[in-house]
Amino acid sequence: MKTNNDSIVTWRKTCDMCETKFEDTMTKMFGRFPCRVSDFKVDFGTCKSCREDRKTRYAKLFYARDLHWTLESVKEHFESNPPYKGQELLVLDTSGNLNTYALVSVEVAQHGKQKRIVIDGYTNGYSGQSFYRSGKNCFAPKGQVRLLPYNDVIGGLIKSDGKHSLHLELEKIMGLVGEKTPPKV
Repeated sequence: MKTNNDSIVTWRKTCDMCETKFEDTMTKMFGRFPCRVSDFKVDFGTCKSCREDRKTRYAKLFYARDLHWTLESVKEHFESNPPYKGQELLVLDTSGNLNTYALVSVEVAQHGKQKRIVIDGYTNGYSGQSFYRSGKNCFAPKGQVRLLPYNDVIGGLIKSDGKHSLHLELEKIMGLVGEKTPPKV
């Protein structure tokens, strides 16, 4: 262990992903280390390049989970292609670390001044059935339930299964809809 001063601890580690040796550094924040020094001084860790690779991989997985839609692109889609009563859409529910896609139909296409979309066919007990044009749920806008435009691949899987919803793993979703790099925010 090398201690440059009282506020920095450096420790030699082996990356648990690529097995290269690297020096990891921990710095005090607000007069304290973010974790105990004894917990930091372990032989294995993840090097910076592997952390960046993992971050990029998860960004692509989550973008595929969202069927390559962002809140902005969903809003643009619904404004240029207004939904109509009876149209099929998808609800993505990521609560409980599950990726649940539900096939729903539009009940009311333009409710209120904000032209909210009211659906019929899905509820999980805490989110409502009314959605903003961006796909956010009106009852829980910061929640884990979103409305997405219909996707032929996912919609076809739900219909072939004979149910109204489907649970999929992230890797399976990426295999079905393809891999794309998410847009920079």
